[in-house]
Amino acid sequence: MDFLRQQLFNIIAFVFLGLFVAVWGSVLLRVGFWVPDGRTVAPPLNGALVTAAGVLATSLSSLTASALGFTIAEVRRDEQVQRDLAPGDADTVSFNPAEVTARLSGRIVAAVVVYLAVGLLVLLLWLVKGTASTDLIGAFALSLLGWLIGAAGVVFQTEKPLS
Repeated sequence: MDFLRQQLFNIIAFVFLGLFVAVWGSVLLRVGFWVPDGRTVAPPLNGALVTAAGVLATSLSSLTASALGFTIAEVRRDEQVQRDLAPGDADTVSFNPAEVTARLSGRIVAAVVVYLAVGLLVLLLWLVKGTASTDLIGAFALSLLGWLIGAAGVVFQTEKPLS
């Protein structure tokens, strides 16, 4: 019982990420191997699969983005406190991505990697299949692009003047 208590968060994360991969893997296989038949524009997906895939993608996107955002804010706050305690002649704030990644838990890192890997597969499928893919694929692909743009904004951020 102690093992379960100690590993509960890891178990929940593993189940959530496993479910995400399984559901989106199913969508990718169905759309990827679908051959247009002249009667339908895109492969039919049942409502439960579409709902589950949408909820899981939106949830994982939100969870990873908020975890990264909160961690970045925490690092910046701590850096500001250190500058206030020992003011120097520095007039710029440089973003330290190593400090952010050092503070992220293994679960968050795994979630980001899984989200990116599955999302990139979805994006590639959407680009290859085009109109023969589903709206679900297009929506996730666009959501991934939005997530990447937000992440890239942080990654490529330049030094900012102190406020």
